[in-house]
Amino acid sequence: MVTIDVRHDGLGRLERVCAPTQNLAEQRAQALKARWDAEFQHRAAPSDADAKRYADDTTREAEHAVSALTSILIETLRVAPATDWSPLYDDSVFAEAAPVAPPPPQQEPEPQPADFPRAPLTLMTLVNPRALRRRRETAETKFTTAHDGWLYLKRWRENEYAKALATHRDALEQWKMREAAFGERQAKANARLEALQQDTSAGEPDAVTGHCDLNLLSLDRPKGFPVFWTTRYADGVVTLDYDLPNMDVVPVVKAVKYVPSRMAFDVAVLPEAERERIYGEAVFQTALAVLHTLFAGDAADVVRAVAFNGWVNYIDGAALRPGRAAALSVTVDKSLFTGIDLGSVDPQACFRALNGSMSSKLAGLVMAKEN
Repeated sequence: MVTIDVRHDGLGRLERVCAPTQNLAEQRAQALKARWDAEFQHRAAPSDADAKRYADDTTREAEHAVSALTSILIETLRVAPATDWSPLYDDSVFAEAAPVAPPPPQQEPEPQPADFPRAPLTLMTLVNPRALRRRRETAETKFTTAHDGWLYLKRWRENEYAKALATHRDALEQWKMREAAFGERQAKANARLEALQQDTSAGEPDAVTGHCDLNLLSLDRPKGFPVFWTTRYADGVVTLDYDLPNMDVVPVVKAVKYVPSRMAFDVAVLPEAERERIYGEAVFQTALAVLHTLFAGDAADVVRAVAFNGWVNYIDGAALRPGRAAALSVTVDKSLFTGIDLGSVDPQACFRALNGSMSSKLAGLVMAKEN
């Protein structure tokens, strides 16, 4: 596998490109440099303050990445593994609110004849029978029109209210069905969890491996670490095939400094030997952290020993295809491991003291990058 470091002082970037052949590596490096050159030409010139902030942020990110890789075991020891299953039970309530019933219709007061008085009497009205009749009929017509309109509106509102009530009843029935289904799913999930806990205490293989998986999921992994493993359990021994990270998780950049006089960045690179040391420490700490998590989380005391196999995915430079190799392997009894003060040991020395074996190319494998 051929590696080339591509640096761009204007952008303050450094990236390591990998390829199976020298020619392909050079092509990738040239393409990356051309893309960075084009980006640098089109970007606005940053102020000195912005450039310094960018350099400081990049340096902090690199320092944080190294710190995370070298403190895996300590961070794991600070978190108690899941021995109590009660927090996993679902006691939540159905979050969807019930449909709200429509409010009854508001109706204006019913018109009354007294609300439409007849026109005032005049001398001409008194001596004219037709005028008297029109006076009476006009008042009656106004009342009848108003009352008919009120009655029509009342009936329309009552009809719309009845429709709304029917829609609400249907919605309420659907809501009750969803609420019941939620409760049923919740009860089944809690019942399965209860059965799993009981089966774990009884040493049922599927339950024990399920409990191990829950504990492994609780591990806090640094950025870029794979989250994949398979577990088997038989006769008190958990056999774990666990995917380990590769050198890609170790940063290449150590620090970035902005030089105002040149309007450029100086990039300090982690020496390859230092990257390998950090990577090796991260791998051995991961192995010990996994073992600690499995043993400490075994409240039922059904795990007598753990057979840990650490695997690494890589690119085979000779065959030009992905490969997979065993990097670490150790089998340790619980009684022996729990007596170790993990907070004060050297991870690699501890692993060797447990008669663990390791690949001679542990720090040389290159993980296949995702496109």
